[in-house]
Amino acid sequence: MGHVLNNRDFAAVRAVRSAKLSELGYVSVCMAPGEANEGHSHTLVEEILVVQKGTGSIQIENDVHELQPGSIAVVPAGQFHAVCNTGNVNLEGFTVFNRNVDRTAVELKSREEHFGKPAEVSALETMQAEVKALKKANKKLKKKLKKLND
Repeated sequence: MGHVLNNRDFAAVRAVRSAKLSELGYVSVCMAPGEANEGHSHTLVEEILVVQKGTGSIQIENDVHELQPGSIAVVPAGQFHAVCNTGNVNLEGFTVFNRNVDRTAVELKSREEHFGKPAEVSALETMQAEVKALKKANKKLKKKLKKLND
């Protein structure tokens, strides 16, 4: 199972296997508010997502975890994962992964391929819809409040 570590949990990072620096790669992450990726799983490559700014959520297998600055999500090889920005500013950070594998041997799977059934509404997609509805309700409340104050 994947893990999400927050500021108070850094001691748990020791659970991540050690690797030589030359065996690691990284990718910057920047997602606009409300943006989400499709999600996927892959064999042989483990990922660690470090959040530096913004808020969001990550689905790892069937669990959804909240993300905030300082969160670290550990995704073991073979586990499905998808990220969504649930905040109102960009979700920024970076992903570290082991790159010391034969890329031609990595098996990449979509949500449907990973779970072996037609894509259903995921917990992450449900959360995205809830965030969108809350933002809409917030806008309406702000307009009403402005009218009251005018």
